[in-house]
Amino acid sequence: MIRTLIAALISIAALTGAAPPPAALPAPLPITTFDVPQDKGAQEVQVVKREFPVGSASGWHVHPGVETAYLLSGTMSLEMAGQPRMILHPGDTFIVPRGVAHNGANMGKVPARLVITYVVDKGAPVRTPVNPPAP
Repeated sequence: MIRTLIAALISIAALTGAAPPPAALPAPLPITTFDVPQDKGAQEVQVVKREFPVGSASGWHVHPGVETAYLLSGTMSLEMAGQPRMILHPGDTFIVPRGVAHNGANMGKVPARLVITYVVDKGAPVRTPVNPPAP
């Protein structure tokens, strides 16, 4: 009887004892930090996942705000007016300032996938096609 009572008390103590704390999440890894100039007027944030098939391109265009992107897979080239062409690989990020004409192209052998965040003027078209800049 005493053994049963002791076993029961030990079981109750084990059940009501402090549970180990849950495993802490690892700290987020900073990918890239950009200073974004404060634009005027109401803005909205849009986050999209975009896929570029092999050989495709976005075409030259501008945005009414800032575009930032993270390349998940594939190989892309990014041309921005007045800047040297960039070659992007998985894990690379970029920023396109407001109104800067640019064109992205999949130059790899697999589809290129990006996560893109736009901070743009509320209610404005997110993308406006433009002519390529003069060389």
